[in-house]
Amino acid sequence: MPRLAAVSPLAIACVHAIAQTPTVTAGGEMMRLGTPSVVAAAGGAWTVTLPVANDNNNAALPTSFRRWWHCEIANLPAAGATLNISVTNAGYTDIILPVWSLSTDGVTFGPYNRVPTSAVPTLVGSTTHRFTLVTPPGVPRLRLAKYFPYTVTRKDAWLQSVASHPRVRSVTTIGNSVQGRPIQLLTLTDNGVPDGGKKRVWIHSAVHPSETPAYFFVEGLVAWLQGGSAEAERLLDAAIVDIVPMANPDGVFLGNYRTNANSVNLENEWSAPYSSTAAEVVALRTAIEARMGTVTAPAPNPVRVLLNLHASHGVGAPFHFQHVANANWNATTNNTGVIPLVNADEGAWIAAFKARSPFVNLGATQSSALTSRPFVESMCHDRWTAVNGWLNAPGFRDPVMAITWEGTYRRGPDGVTWDTEADYRTVGMQAGLALFDFLGLQLTASLTPYGSPCASLSLAGALTPQLSGGHFASLQIAGAVPSALGLLAVGSQQLAVPLPSPWQACTLLGNAEVTLSFVATPAGAASFGFLVPPTPGLDAFLQAFAIDWTQRSLPLDASRGLRLRNDY
Repeated sequence: MPRLAAVSPLAIACVHAIAQTPTVTAGGEMMRLGTPSVVAAAGGAWTVTLPVANDNNNAALPTSFRRWWHCEIANLPAAGATLNISVTNAGYTDIILPVWSLSTDGVTFGPYNRVPTSAVPTLVGSTTHRFTLVTPPGVPRLRLAKYFPYTVTRKDAWLQSVASHPRVRSVTTIGNSVQGRPIQLLTLTDNGVPDGGKKRVWIHSAVHPSETPAYFFVEGLVAWLQGGSAEAERLLDAAIVDIVPMANPDGVFLGNYRTNANSVNLENEWSAPYSSTAAEVVALRTAIEARMGTVTAPAPNPVRVLLNLHASHGVGAPFHFQHVANANWNATTNNTGVIPLVNADEGAWIAAFKARSPFVNLGATQSSALTSRPFVESMCHDRWTAVNGWLNAPGFRDPVMAITWEGTYRRGPDGVTWDTEADYRTVGMQAGLALFDFLGLQLTASLTPYGSPCASLSLAGALTPQLSGGHFASLQIAGAVPSALGLLAVGSQQLAVPLPSPWQACTLLGNAEVTLSFVATPAGAASFGFLVPPTPGLDAFLQAFAIDWTQRSLPLDASRGLRLRNDY
């Protein structure tokens, strides 16, 4: 039997080291990286080089577009590893603490969090960010990114989770990206309140795909709108809120920083929006146009507020671009800035947002002259607000307050700890309150009709404020047959259910937890009066019913519904 050759402990150690060399890939969704390298370093550490790549690997794009990187590092030793990381070829110089997502089974990953503060990068030259990570024991694989990623898959799951809420009117597709991904529009309002007089709010998020604070803003705003607070409910009574949660899905999926799949910076396309062939801009432009109409034929609920959500490098707190006032603005000879009314409107919005959000209040408003008219705000101003006939006769419409908001990647509201996804979701919630304030809404009691009557029976009412803080409700029923027997039904849920036979032609519009009887006068009328206590969030649905007891078939009539609510 031949003898086995002796293997030295050093050789065994080398084989083990080779087997455990970390590997770096960037083939996943919203991942982008150049060709990485991993080299053994002293003391058992590894030097990991992560070159930032151009959008779509397009070498013609500017250096400033190389601002997103995201990768996966696998084959990490069970005991943990020291990774000396160099992010090279970067197009940004501000210091940003990266984020990571850890996997303990090599398959599933946890949420992204900031890496330990011991790994705050150091800028070397103008294009290299260096930091050292010590991976936790029992983590064979992790994902590492400049900032919190937000994928198309995450957007789809989130959109599905909010779509069935009763305040969601619709989720529609307004167009498709270059690669065929849907560009979706989420519309929220209270469908029980007629649209007449409602203001429209339009929001689109992250035309630049990796400016991810914008996505968290949207998630927070929608959570607030669906949260049932008195202010949110009042806002949805008075407004239609249109949200495009991801305006550039190809750019997101491909891991681009600033462009779509064709390497087009979509924001610049707004300088000539009706000449643009970029699929994403065509979709946004067409949807906005449909909601605005024309100066001579405005749409029923044109956009009052448009928020263009982004994120910026080189600044420490969220901020807005306010457009300079130009009292002599002219579309052909003097078209920089905006008319003074719009400038003042933007100032009022910024003040409202700052008053509601301590984080936004930290930011310094920046000025924009709109010299080349490159943003969606220019289109809204130049095509509608500033055109004769929009603000004055025959339109008498409100100006479009269109503005760009920018999140950031650095410190949070306290100015010390690094910002998080949750910080920007909170900003989105605060934006909802700012919209409430900007639109001049107040919390009070309201009686709002909804639904349709069965035949001729009507239910109407009025509220009179009381010194106690409550209101006195005066209700009038009319249109019943003379001396009909009737009920006023009061419930806590809005319904739309046909009544049982033989009255199935009429609809039950509330769940009728309490009923009050009445006998109609010879004129077919009745009235009720009662005190509504100042109970925050009180919500009741009222409906009147009347039976003609003089006929053998006992025909029934039902009024439309009347919603009684305390909006405070």
